[in-house]
Order: sequence, then C-alpha cells, then structure tokens
Amino acid sequence: MTNRQPVAYLRKSRQLDRAGVSYEMQEAKVRELAATYGDKGGKLLILSDWNVSGRKGAAARPDYARLLAMLVADQVSAIYGYNLARLSRSVQDLRALFDLADKHGTPVRLVADHVDTSTATGRMLFTILSAVDEMTSDLASEHARDAVAARRARGDHIGSEPYGAKAGEDPRAVVAAFLEAGSIRRAALLLNERGIPTRQGKPWGTTSVHDVLLREGALPFRTRRGAKASAPYVLYGLLRCHCGRIMTGDRSRHGYAAPTGAIRYRCHRGRTVPGHGLYAVPELRILPWIKAEAARLRVPETVEIEKEHQAERDKIETRKLVIADMYETNGPKWRDDYQRRMAAVKAAEKALDAQEAATAVLAVPDRIEWETWAPEAINAVLTAMWQYVELDDQLRPVRAEWSYPAWRE
Repeated sequence: MTNRQPVAYLRKSRQLDRAGVSYEMQEAKVRELAATYGDKGGKLLILSDWNVSGRKGAAARPDYARLLAMLVADQVSAIYGYNLARLSRSVQDLRALFDLADKHGTPVRLVADHVDTSTATGRMLFTILSAVDEMTSDLASEHARDAVAARRARGDHIGSEPYGAKAGEDPRAVVAAFLEAGSIRRAALLLNERGIPTRQGKPWGTTSVHDVLLREGALPFRTRRGAKASAPYVLYGLLRCHCGRIMTGDRSRHGYAAPTGAIRYRCHRGRTVPGHGLYAVPELRILPWIKAEAARLRVPETVEIEKEHQAERDKIETRKLVIADMYETNGPKWRDDYQRRMAAVKAAEKALDAQEAATAVLAVPDRIEWETWAPEAINAVLTAMWQYVELDDQLRPVRAEWSYPAWRE
C-alpha cells in the first residue's frame, strides 16, 4: 500500500495579485484548515511556487508539477490550498487537477472558497468558482492592457526601472565583471560565482548581463537577437532541462558532437550557472525516444469524442436554462448572481472549445510523417500531445507530460 500524506500548495503571482495574501498568511490559514481534518504539524507537506503566474502550467511551476506527480503515484491523501486562484488561473488545469484527485479519492479543500470536493456541494462549487476565477483573471488582463495603452498615449514610461535604480543594485559591478572576464558569458559566470544577485534573485544569464551593459554604454552595439517568430524545430518549446528551464533550439556550427549544421537544443543557464552540468544535446540523440513515445498516441474514435463533447454541451445548455429560469423567478435583485453564474457557463464553453480545438489537431494524422513533414507541422502535433518532455541530468528524455494522459497507449 502506498504511503499517502496531506499536501498544501501555496502560490502567489507578483504581477496579478494585489490583495496582500502573503506566504505566511496562506500557510497559517491552510495549516488551520488542515488541522480541522486531523492533518497537523509534520504530517502536512508544504509545496509552493512564489512569484509565478497561475496561468502557467506545471512546466513553469516545479512544486505544482511535484504535486501532480505525487497524485499520479497515489501519494496524496488530501490537497489543501488558500483558494482556487492559488492552485491555477486556468479552468482546464483545475479540471485536470480535480479529475486526477477524484480518480485517486483525494479531496481538495480550500480556505477562502469553502470548497471540499469530498462532498457533492463542494464539487459543484469547485467547478463554478474555477470558471469565475478564470474570467476574473481575464478581465484583470484586459484592464491592464487598457491601462498600458492609455499610458503609452500619454507618453508615460512603460516597464520596470532599469537595474541599478533600486537599493543594493550595482551596475558598475556588472561592467567590471565584463571587463575582467572579457565576454558576456564569462561575466555572467563570474557574477554568479561571486554571489552578486539579480533583481529577481535568479542567476545571471547572457541576456540580463547584455541588457545592463547596453544601458551603461559598455557595448558598442545596441541590438540583440530576439525570440523566434515561429517554431522552426521539431521540439521547439517542449524540452525541459533538468534545471527546470525550457531549452531552445539552434544549429550547431562549431564542432559539437553532431554533424555540422545539425540541430541541437541548449539551456541558456547551462554556461552561466556553476554546477549546472550538461547544457546542450543534439536532436539526433533524443529523436528515437521522441518517436517511440509519440507512437504511443491512441486517439479515441472521432464519434466517441464527438459524443462526449456533445454531452458536455448539452449540460451547459441545461445550466443556461436553469440560470435563466432562476433570474425570471427572483427578478433584478438576483442580477449579480445571474451574471456570475452565466460567466461561469461561458467560461465552461470556452474551455470546451479549447479542448475540441486540441482534439482536432490530434485527430487529423494517423501518424507523424517524420521524414516528409516540415518541422513546424510536427511541432504543432507534438505540442498538442504533450505539455513538455522532461530530461535528466544527462539530457536524456525520461518522461513526456501528456495533455490527455488517457490517450497514451
């Protein structure tokens, strides 16, 4: 029998959260809730991802990924959180978490939302509130974009203050490291070895050093390479390094252990963070594993999928009718509840639309034509199949996080 333990998950997004829900407050409230169910003291495992948006999936939230892995391994007896927004801002992610927890008989209990999915009422609240929370997040994003547009129209400065504007930041130390080391990469390595922090407390990388040097006038040029406009590589945006960073693709031309011009994927932290280990891997080395894992795709029959989606749409339409009837019965005094519930229904429709779109991508090909398809076409299918592919410290693929685990044969 697998040992199971209660787990609390805490999260806060620096960008979106302004309600002052501190780490200490979340932990205290969650521990208090857990204690009411007998999960006290050392029994409760605390997982947290701080300063990370709830819109981001498990690839960007290591402890959330650990929570999911523990659920899959049937190691979680209960999940505790402050509210739904701390778990995720995505209805799809919340639904996936709920389904996984329900499969293993693991209740989800939340402080502020008074949710306990071990009850029928709690399960209903979980579904409704998750949709409302995503809508609230979407509205906040829209308001933020409108505010930025208004500030641009006024000619205001947009963006954070440059490094050096806050106490404890010393751009001269960055310039000095560059002059001493002789290159941007070696300067980043030197800064990290000396323990000089970035503003966010993360390791220095070539981009962050480059930007400081530009602002300080220590470089003779003012351009730098930007992000790729498309996905020119088969595994673009999919490989997750053992340090947790998504690797980027390029073409090796400098005698790397692959044919000249062959594609490789590298972690930008690898050459600037001491003790990182291997940081680049040729595509040819990992492609056999990728092909074998992709071959395990077993998409349900289209008719079966359509029946499932139609049944879900029928439920949504029924909810619309029930809400409309309640509004007619209660009149204008029920307007706020009506708007909130209808927003939840619309969010559920949006989530179903996204699921159908992903299904359409996966259902088209019987198999991937690795030799004839363009890299962008292969990448589109793989991205729909998987959230990411995890690599070990030798940069060997060890696991693919399937978007629909049931479709892996």
